Amino acid sequence: MGAFKYLFGKEEEIPQGTAAILFGFGSIVWFIIGTGLGSFNAAKLAFPDFVTGNYAFAFGHMRQVHVMTVIFGWIWGAFCMAFMYITPALGNTKLWSEKLGVWNVLTWNVGLALGLSTLWCGMTSGREYSDFIWPIDLWIAFLIVLPTGINVWMTIINRRTQGIYTTNWFFAAASFMTIIVFLIGNLPEFFHLTGLNEAYMTWWFAHNILGLLITPVAAAISYYIIPKITGNPLYSHRVGHLHFWSLVVFYSTPAAHHLMGSPLPEWLKSFASVEGVLILIPAMAFVCNITLTMQGRWRMFVENIEIRYAATSSLLAIPLNMQGGFQQTRAINWYVHGTGWIVAHDHLALLGFSTFAEVSAVVYGMQTLMKRKLWSYSLQNFHYWMLLVGFGIYWTTMTIAGLIQGAGKVFEVPYIDVVIAEHPYMIGRWFGGTMVFIGNIVWLYNMYMTAKSGAEVPEGLLPQEIAYDR
Repeated sequence: MGAFKYLFGKEEEIPQGTAAILFGFGSIVWFIIGTGLGSFNAAKLAFPDFVTGNYAFAFGHMRQVHVMTVIFGWIWGAFCMAFMYITPALGNTKLWSEKLGVWNVLTWNVGLALGLSTLWCGMTSGREYSDFIWPIDLWIAFLIVLPTGINVWMTIINRRTQGIYTTNWFFAAASFMTIIVFLIGNLPEFFHLTGLNEAYMTWWFAHNILGLLITPVAAAISYYIIPKITGNPLYSHRVGHLHFWSLVVFYSTPAAHHLMGSPLPEWLKSFASVEGVLILIPAMAFVCNITLTMQGRWRMFVENIEIRYAATSSLLAIPLNMQGGFQQTRAINWYVHGTGWIVAHDHLALLGFSTFAEVSAVVYGMQTLMKRKLWSYSLQNFHYWMLLVGFGIYWTTMTIAGLIQGAGKVFEVPYIDVVIAEHPYMIGRWFGGTMVFIGNIVWLYNMYMTAKSGAEVPEGLLPQEIAYDR
């Protein structure tokens, strides 16, 4: 509550790192809420008689609340923490405005609470991944993303270093592109577009929120964390620039591959499919750059928890992009479209690749800014394994369920038989997601105790240079 005094205080009175710390704790809280909602929703699929007869808790009513909480609560909040810690660190300067950052924390929490509340009350655009009503969309674009972008851009402009490191290229570009994606992607609601135009713009928005925000920022975090902690320089800045420009070119696809069965022009669907496969270029550039940066330091995968999270994220990028590229081809898309395979793939992106990178940034950044060593390495290790094993169970079971659904579609199996066949995997889905939820509660407790009782990190040293008290 003491942070409220900074809203109307002077810039110089606000301790450096305040905004990043607030974003860090806020993101973990939203992560717990989001995964808690996910566990609840999965329970309704695993156990059909679980909480029935109440409209407010119907699966179709709550699913989008879970999705939007995770994307704009956990993922965006963790990204902002990374923006406001890593950007000034790379520029050897201070965040341009801690006060703007603190106000940004407020507008983010208030806007998200309003958006989720109205969504839960049934006020929705009805368009997947852009479910918020248009006033919330404008709030996010101008009162959440724009202030973040201004802070990032101005901090980079005022840097005291030569050149701009790869991470800040991604941070600056993603902040800008997210505003564009929000304004263009929500045109159907701003101007009441319907039919095929609405469907196309909906999936253009959904695809590019992943491709121009979540993917580049998660990768950018690894570009910072891994060289910083291992002490190895980034293997190749040129490959980093190849990653950046090829991501901008190939991932900003027309997104028509989401609508292969629609009456969109065939040339547009073919163009989207080809560009979709070409995302393997930035993907492989990133993975090769990170794995080669880890040369001679792979022992730190065992020794250092932040490296373990970041390296796991980078390794998960391999199956993620292999799936993402090839499932956009017509033959594979026809088989997996509308099945649990896609749900598994989405979670591979958001709960796998993206989340592990974000956790590494929050864990490392919070220790550095608070000048406190992790209170318990064991609890953080517990969180890692709950997250990894829980995600692994979820991804595996939903992938199998998706293949069952695809086979049912090909062989025209009665729908109810497909539902019965995939039921055991719905139980696995719930079990894996619940593991992640429990692990996140433990993580929040560990970070709270770190702030309260963690061993102090002496001035001039970094958290990884202090031995754990096990």
